[in-house]
Amino acid sequence: MSIEQTKVLNSADLRDLMGFSPATGVSPLNTFSKNNFENEPNKDIDSNQNESLTQQILALDPIELLSRLEKSDTNKPPENASSNSPPLDVSSEQTFVLDVPPSPPFADSFSENISVNENLALTTSGNPNAHEEKVEVAEISPLTELDLSIVLAPSIETKATQLTSTKHDTVSEEADDVFTPKPVENPVITKAKLSRIYLTPLGAGKHSLLNPFFGEDKNSQIIYSEPDANNPTGSAQSKNNQSNIIKSLLENFGIRRNEAKHKPVIRIVDGELHSVINAAEKELFKSGRYFQFSCLIVSISTDPKTGDPSIVPTNIPSLTRVLSHLVSWEKYNTRLGGFVACDPSARHISILYDSQTYSHLPSLKGIARQPYFRESDGKLITEPGYDAESQIFSIFDARKFVISEPSFEAATAALKLIKDLLFEFSFKAAHDESAAVAAIFTAVVRPSIAFAPGFHIKASMSGSGKSYLCDFISAFAKPGDTKKVSYPVTSEEATKAMLSLLISSPAVIEFDDMTTDWTPHGIINRMFTSEFITDRILGVSKTATVSTRTLILGSGNNVGPTRDLLRRVLTINIDQRSASPATRSYSGTPVEDIREDRGRYVAAVLTIILAWKVAGSPRAEVENIVTYGGDWADYCRHPLIWLGLADPATALLEQVKHDPDADALLALMIEWYRVFGSSPTTVRKVIAKTFGFGTEEALRDAICEFPVEDRGSINASKFGWILKKNVNRIIGNYSFQQATADGRVAWMVVKM
Repeated sequence: MSIEQTKVLNSADLRDLMGFSPATGVSPLNTFSKNNFENEPNKDIDSNQNESLTQQILALDPIELLSRLEKSDTNKPPENASSNSPPLDVSSEQTFVLDVPPSPPFADSFSENISVNENLALTTSGNPNAHEEKVEVAEISPLTELDLSIVLAPSIETKATQLTSTKHDTVSEEADDVFTPKPVENPVITKAKLSRIYLTPLGAGKHSLLNPFFGEDKNSQIIYSEPDANNPTGSAQSKNNQSNIIKSLLENFGIRRNEAKHKPVIRIVDGELHSVINAAEKELFKSGRYFQFSCLIVSISTDPKTGDPSIVPTNIPSLTRVLSHLVSWEKYNTRLGGFVACDPSARHISILYDSQTYSHLPSLKGIARQPYFRESDGKLITEPGYDAESQIFSIFDARKFVISEPSFEAATAALKLIKDLLFEFSFKAAHDESAAVAAIFTAVVRPSIAFAPGFHIKASMSGSGKSYLCDFISAFAKPGDTKKVSYPVTSEEATKAMLSLLISSPAVIEFDDMTTDWTPHGIINRMFTSEFITDRILGVSKTATVSTRTLILGSGNNVGPTRDLLRRVLTINIDQRSASPATRSYSGTPVEDIREDRGRYVAAVLTIILAWKVAGSPRAEVENIVTYGGDWADYCRHPLIWLGLADPATALLEQVKHDPDADALLALMIEWYRVFGSSPTTVRKVIAKTFGFGTEEALRDAICEFPVEDRGSINASKFGWILKKNVNRIIGNYSFQQATADGRVAWMVVKM
């Protein structure tokens, strides 16, 4: 029989061929076990064994199938004869499915080169123009792929209607040897509609059906709930009986347990590693809960108590669990001759997890907890969800952020609303209060800007309100409390701590109650001047690139930023002007007020920025700050100056101009020039001048202002590193320049 040949069968022939029993009538094809092909099922098999056999995957031998076809053709009655078997009593719309996946293809082909297509469609109709009825046999392939076009002729009508071999109409075109999408409609719902017992959807995945086990009570109903994590095959409960009767319902409909889960299928096929991993990643994408962030697969979790979202990196165990929930997995079983259910492959999951890039998962840059300005076009995004252009996922209730019509009057009223919350804080100067307002603005817009300075709250005594001001500022950035951490002591500790904190995309990182100055660790410096930081994840053999769009706060008594951090961290000074500020009483509760109505206060900040834009974005004639002269100045500096506040960057400018390290370096260059002039001098010769008879004590004191001492003497390596770090730096018309003397590296001070 060639591929083009067709086989005409009447209803009785089809029954004999496929194992229908006259006593049982029509048996849905997808409930067949091997016993069906022996015409008399073994009634003595217990229910558990029978269910197990039913779930086995059936592989039909092509020789047996052809012999059945030839036999049915030989014994076929004349066209005008009536069949002893009753016609198939099925609706013209009913579809049956037999899940019998193919075996892997063998090297030798069948003698007639006949193959069975993965989907075999059969039609029966007494009317040539009637609707097609598909009996779909999914992926039958024993020795080779057999492709038959079968025409099913009705027992009464002599004219047959031919069906082509087509895919099930609920299966999309993306189906292949590895991946089979789930049907568009839940199979239980489909069977209920075909059986005319479906009543109405109830919402939230629940449906009302007529009870097929009603007996004499034709009005009895059951509630069917679609599959979920607790009920993987769904649940069904009668209104009069709360017990779960889903097993009986599935048996009544002839639906296998795997079908009832209503999941796509991924088959682990040798040689299809990429296809398996690609299909698994697609299903993660379709779930809408997973993203790629810093070379990791992540999801977004919201704290049920505070409502604060965070990015949660997945790991191999959790990824395995998620994919086992989203997908039905199968692998080929040689003994059974077909595909059987299995757990997700550890090898494939591990490769997916270790990938550095992903083709389908959307990229995530960070989280917004309130409306934000999209960086590319400055548009205010007021609806929550994922924005593909900015790659930011926002989680907030848009109804709570009511923004006033932007105008100078609205901006003035909004500023008063914010300043009224600050009336009990004792700032040392007007620019300190303005800096606090700028910190509030930074908290609101931090997801929108690539670079922003940190803020340090400084006081001279405990109980001055430093930590409370940090809480106040943080309340504008996020719901709930802020986790407080200690400032890292070493650079290695700083790298591990900052990477582990930033990977969850927190709104705020607060260094509380600092007892030492801000040491300029490398990663701390980069947090303020780089949009991303890349380093190795602790405990994981892969690197991560994390976003630095997080507000950085710190507080401490008589401590602050030093050296490189002087131009990166803005100091806000609090002066209570009291001998015992901790005993002072306060009448207001600004932190609690913000948390109760955060949307109102955040909207006030956004109103001011929008009003400044509507006014033409007027920029004051102030000194520019490198790195922070772009978006941060436009959102957090110029709008405040426009409304009459002092320049909030005043302290930052003063820190840059009056760098204590610069003062110490100038003193060193003056003493060096006094002793050596502009002659090239080695470090060892300079150190020798500070010891013994005729010691240059003033030069020694100038050198010891830097961290160069080691066991009471000046360490040459440390001193040389200080000089190298400051080479060509001009301070007060003096500059260190590198030279040579006696064949060694030498230094000299040049007076401009």
